[in-house]
Amino acid sequence: MARASRWRQIGVAGIVLGALLGAASCAAPAPVDPAPSASEPVCAVLLLALPDVVGGEERRSTTSQASRAWGDPAIVLRCGVTPLGPTVEGCVTIAAGDGTEVDWVVTEEQDRTAFVTYGQLPAVEVTIPRDYAGDQTIMTELSTAVAELPRDGDRECL
Repeated sequence: MARASRWRQIGVAGIVLGALLGAASCAAPAPVDPAPSASEPVCAVLLLALPDVVGGEERRSTTSQASRAWGDPAIVLRCGVTPLGPTVEGCVTIAAGDGTEVDWVVTEEQDRTAFVTYGQLPAVEVTIPRDYAGDQTIMTELSTAVAELPRDGDRECL
């Protein structure tokens, strides 16, 4: 009887330890403001196509619809942002992993770089904290899924 009780104690201790380790490894949801057109059905399709790992960082939950985040500090993608009109901001074309191309308007901010699609509907925004500066794979990995969004006529980077 004492032997069974000891095994039960060991089992309970293992369960408690496992739960504590599991809770410690879960990152808090990344705070993300919802995009104005986050409810567009194509955003749900995009989210399903996004990779679980971006730039070597694991996906984590967010606080809003039609968004994804990876790593800490979070690389954040929001689908359904307001499409950009003509702009003087820098525009770059990034080849996706499958060879398709996506145009992105790039703005440098103090602690991050923001990319907004140009010529895709709905528009998508990606913000990358400075901690990941120089990682060229992030936008290539994300552009592969974003390239599947419908085109907005013939709008493209010049």
